[in-house]
Amino acid sequence: MSDRVAVILASRDPEVLRMGLMYARNAVKNEWMRDVRLYLFGPSEVQVSTDPGLREQIRTIIEEGTRPVACKYCSDEHSVSEALAELGCEIEYVGQPISQSIQDGYVPMVW
Repeated sequence: MSDRVAVILASRDPEVLRMGLMYARNAVKNEWMRDVRLYLFGPSEVQVSTDPGLREQIRTIIEEGTRPVACKYCSDEHSVSEALAELGCEIEYVGQPISQSIQDGYVPMVW
């Protein structure tokens, strides 16, 4: 059984995103998993960049040591790359890193 997870936030629904972020944060904080990777993809990037509550959750996660990676293609398409970078997210194309994470044994959890 894997003790590594790749949390992929793709939803636009703020409640779904809150739950995904809460899981990612608690998995790190409570050491439920040895390693947690957090990816923002598509509609979630717009929601995270504009929702004050989600922005605060992202700031907290970053302060606690997990740096989210946002998809450059999607964030550029929606003109939110700068806002996400200012928030502290890494901006890069995520297709290959997500695929590599899965090949490396990370369990994908898509929210």
